Amino acid sequence: MDTNKFFSFPRIAMVMKREIMENWKTNLYRLIGIYAGFLLVMVFTMSKQASSYSDPQVAFQHYCSNVLGAFVLIIGIFGIVYAANIMENMITKEKRIAFLMLPATMIEKFVARFLIVTVGLAVAVFVAASLAEITRYLLLPLFNVPETFHQSVLYNLLSMASVDGEQIYRGSGYAMNMPYQNWLGELCGWAFLVWSHSLYILGGSYWYKKPFFKTLGTLMLISILCSVLSVHIISWVGNDGMRSFAEWLEANSQWMTLNKLLSLGVAFFSAFTMFNWWLSYRLFTRSQVIKPKFRLL
Repeated sequence: MDTNKFFSFPRIAMVMKREIMENWKTNLYRLIGIYAGFLLVMVFTMSKQASSYSDPQVAFQHYCSNVLGAFVLIIGIFGIVYAANIMENMITKEKRIAFLMLPATMIEKFVARFLIVTVGLAVAVFVAASLAEITRYLLLPLFNVPETFHQSVLYNLLSMASVDGEQIYRGSGYAMNMPYQNWLGELCGWAFLVWSHSLYILGGSYWYKKPFFKTLGTLMLISILCSVLSVHIISWVGNDGMRSFAEWLEANSQWMTLNKLLSLGVAFFSAFTMFNWWLSYRLFTRSQVIKPKFRLL
């Protein structure tokens, strides 16, 4: 195998295949966890929603809305768990030796791990959701629900997402006394979510043991410190100073529209997402077989 090239998709596929096969138990347990979360939401929400409304179709639509919200929460939780464990194959000295000695470049190894925790999550979600839907169909005879609940939940969820997406693309909103494009607000929201995800990628590239809890704890600590610092700054400036600042901001920001503000938000979060990915890769390239107790950047 030629390892002189900088980037090769066959080598990335080789690394991914090796990682999936060697960690099949961990991947299976996570798949079961996602499946269990989806199934519990589908089953326990079904009987409650079926008896809450007189119109069966309305009951099913509310049921699908609740399932969609719960699915988004479950996917979000597992998304950051997957991201934080991007370098779980480097947790021991033996695993580090085995992975670093693979016939592939460092960028290929990092991309392979990145795809496993992103595309791999998407595949796991699809499989788990499909299995949960099949299991729900098998359990339907045990529940006294209307005929409308025999429809496909996943198909209705996709239809709801499609309708919402079309409304977002074509519609506009109004906030902070300024109009804005809905799709731009949605894009800014997605940019923020991807940036948040990249923070766990970064944490997982630095900490190999219990990266999720260490990253979460660090982010919580930073949030608390920023909140305390903000309170002290506001109290130091005082009410008169804050009022003067607000008046100055209002007088000198007439050029700023909400669309421009959202565009700046997209650019800001996108830039820091790319920076977090780059820093994660740099941390990986400095990986050592014997990891120092206190490793500097």
